[in-house]
Amino acid sequence: MITFLSNGGVHLCVERLGHGPHNVVLLHGWISSRRMWHDVAQRLDGERFTLHLLDFRGCGLSDRPSTGHYLEGYASDALALMSSLQGEVTLAGHSMGGRIAQYVACMAPPNLKRLILVAPGAPSGTRVSKRRILLATQAFGSRDKIEAFQRAAMSADVDPQAMRRIVDDALVAQREVWFGDPDPAPSVDFSDRLAAMVIPALCIAGANDPLAPPMRVRSDVAQRISGALFVTLRNAGHNLPIEAPNEISSAITRFTVTT
Repeated sequence: MITFLSNGGVHLCVERLGHGPHNVVLLHGWISSRRMWHDVAQRLDGERFTLHLLDFRGCGLSDRPSTGHYLEGYASDALALMSSLQGEVTLAGHSMGGRIAQYVACMAPPNLKRLILVAPGAPSGTRVSKRRILLATQAFGSRDKIEAFQRAAMSADVDPQAMRRIVDDALVAQREVWFGDPDPAPSVDFSDRLAAMVIPALCIAGANDPLAPPMRVRSDVAQRISGALFVTLRNAGHNLPIEAPNEISSAITRFTVTT
């Protein structure tokens, strides 16, 4: 079921699947959409889970405002969804969505129960290289170059339909999603705040991830969160929700039900 909620006048698309007692909010990464999580969602038991798949502003079916395309803006989108839910919430984020999930967790929303970070960005952020800016500029609006850009971040073969889906989502992502606000907010480093969190957390990395290598995920994220579990998936790169949907869905199930 597709629904919309308002965050300060920005209408955000939320896809809800299942009707179980465990609420799971799923946050996507850069130039992506809620559909990055579809292969995982279809493997989760709808009798056990209610899944809430969010399109951040500028992505998928959500509104395309000219502002808010930085950490605080996207975090406010996630918080708007979480505050609309009744009961405890497991928050899961992939890539940029994993960084946003960490930032949201540092705010200690009252219904947040667990945190699952999949190939997450670091709390300190990363300086975007000139090469990556060039590749993004060249790929913007080009189906073939976007597909090459995405394949370069992965090591596992993926279903062609899933690949078409993530390329389509990148093609429709707002320009500000790709390149940021015209007048962006300063970069935020919230590394020190992670240590103050008291929440069960699971960090998952792909062994062959060129964007969020396992050693970096472990040192910059997992080891900063007290008691966090850290798992590396073999033969997988960055886009774990489509490269390893069985493993990610199993991890969500085990971690959500047993912690």
